Amino acid sequence: MHAADQDQMILIGVLSDRSGPAPDDDAFLTRVAAVSGTASCGSDAAEDGRRVWSLLDTRPRRAPGGASTVPPGRD
Repeated sequence: MHAADQDQMILIGVLSDRSGPAPDDDAFLTRVAAVSGTASCGSDAAEDGRRVWSLLDTRPRRAPGGASTVPPGRD
């Protein structure tokens, strides 16, 4: 696994030494995309293995009406 951050976004990449897509790759990516804060995600496969990645947005969320969902003093 590799993690990197920039501009209040976190990129998480997971590497596998098995080639070809995982049997349930589409179902897995659907679950990853449903995680709160996921800006995008994807996967690719090559002869030397697979990569799955997710880009997470760490900026504080705003509730309807503009109120922060972050506890006071934490945003």
